[in-house]
Amino acid sequence: MNAPAPGLIVNTCNQPDYLGRVLAAVSGQSAPPQEVIVADDGSGDDTRRLVARWAQAQACRCEHVWQEHAGFRRARILNLAIAQARAEYLVFLDGDTVPHPRFVADHRELAQPGQFVQGHRALVECLGAKWFGQREFAADRRRALLRWQLRGVKHAFRWPRPQKRLRTDLAGIRGCNLGIWRADLIRVNGYNEDFTGWGREDSELAVRLLNSGAQRLDVRGRACCFHLWHLPANRTGLADNDARLAAAIASHATRCEHGLNRHLAAAGA
Repeated sequence: MNAPAPGLIVNTCNQPDYLGRVLAAVSGQSAPPQEVIVADDGSGDDTRRLVARWAQAQACRCEHVWQEHAGFRRARILNLAIAQARAEYLVFLDGDTVPHPRFVADHRELAQPGQFVQGHRALVECLGAKWFGQREFAADRRRALLRWQLRGVKHAFRWPRPQKRLRTDLAGIRGCNLGIWRADLIRVNGYNEDFTGWGREDSELAVRLLNSGAQRLDVRGRACCFHLWHLPANRTGLADNDARLAAAIASHATRCEHGLNRHLAAAGA
């Protein structure tokens, strides 16, 4: 299938230095996305100025979707971004995760109707001041490897023959490298905004996608990306989010109550 160019949704919260590296790598893609939407959970003026300057230099549609910061509300800001998106296929990327130059092209080749794609990431455990810049991607990756600062090395390189398999479990589900058809997101009502605080919102979305008939295509050796080290997020609310995930599994949920639909009308979608 010759899928359309995907839209890219990049979520961030007060990490302008890391977001700048991610956006520079987006500019260097071998095939550009149809659109880039920065989903901003309450960042300050540094992020606003960064996105505005970057967007002026891009040929594709760029939007900066912002909400007031009131705790960790990643589910809600992603729904706001999905509502604003125009692309048929959306790829989600965290604002601290630098995409390989073939990231967008790989996701376009992997997209198939009825499936969502889960890619993987390598972890950069320590950063130099200029690592993972747009023009020095290959050298930076080698430097991290040689300094033993790169974990998940198998996810750091495109393989001659990628591994692709259908899975029904939730292991390895992450929103930092996730491709989903927008129509499927609308059908399951997007992210569940009952999830506040860090953790499990991506897994719960995957539960509803699987229960609604979508297949999970797990891919290794394509759509590589590199997570930049930072201090762990506050996980105070994780037990509550675990309970919400367990409830979705037990009830065979296909939709959530508090989700994307509340934003679609406002966006004119």
